[in-house]
Amino acid sequence: MDKLRLAVVGVGFWGRNHARVYTEIEGVELVAVVDPDRSTRELVASKYGCGSYSSVEELLEKEKVDAASVCTPSVLHGEVASKLIDRGVGVLVEKPFTATLSEGLNLYEKIKQKRVHVSVGFIERFNPAVSLIKKMIKEGRLGDVILFYSRRVSSWPIRIGDVGVIKDLSIHDLDLARYLLGSDVVSVYAVSGISNTRMQQEDYANILLRFPKATAFVESNWLTPYKERVLVVTGSDATATANYLTQEVSLANVEGKFMPTIKVQEPLRLELESFVRSIQTSEQLCASVEDGLKALALAEAALRSAKLGTSVTPPF
Repeated sequence: MDKLRLAVVGVGFWGRNHARVYTEIEGVELVAVVDPDRSTRELVASKYGCGSYSSVEELLEKEKVDAASVCTPSVLHGEVASKLIDRGVGVLVEKPFTATLSEGLNLYEKIKQKRVHVSVGFIERFNPAVSLIKKMIKEGRLGDVILFYSRRVSSWPIRIGDVGVIKDLSIHDLDLARYLLGSDVVSVYAVSGISNTRMQQEDYANILLRFPKATAFVESNWLTPYKERVLVVTGSDATATANYLTQEVSLANVEGKFMPTIKVQEPLRLELESFVRSIQTSEQLCASVEDGLKALALAEAALRSAKLGTSVTPPF
């Protein structure tokens, strides 16, 4: 079988990790990287022995590509993905799916028309710690899940973002709350603001999600002088706690606290392997476009709630 020919569009801080992982996956050939910054793209291309192009148009003109990762700034996700989809190229778009929900809905219509495989990059779904808690919930080890709590905080990011903390950080946990609780959100209430004068958008947010039978609280900021990524899921019978960074998981119930053995793995590697299998089998193994749109809808509902000072009902 011929190797799957992959490209990475945008090889800044995160895109170069996509490029690295693709070179490590069996049955995949990294054929090119795309970035408007010549020195950046040529450095990555030289390291991995692949082509180097300044634009998606140049890539599509000179290379046969089966699939691509879109790791550009968020404001370009929709535009870049659209050009690839027009040419029948399968796409993994990093979160957020698009800069705005309206743009995402328009792109979704094109995806349905073109029948191209598109996934959204929610890497935490592939974190072994999250996978274990998902398994515990499914097996009923927590009882009825009542509360989802996630704390995702750090200092000012090195990379330059074009969205605020809600669409950059909180969106991970907005997606995970739906993924772990297995239902959609009834209402959203949020408080957010700007503390750092360098920011034009919010750098802290506290978001409360009401589900039909549970509640989720998502805390995110760029103000904390250390990096912390913690998940707590509380049920009627037990509480599961996970550290996203170390992938350690604990389960506490009336009998005590236990630390299950877990195999530490790179979530990005698991995600991109899943994306590759999705392209090969046409099976949706990663987060779907619908998942990406629902997370984006929750993020925009949180922004609207924070502005209005009231709870908001998400559009879907």
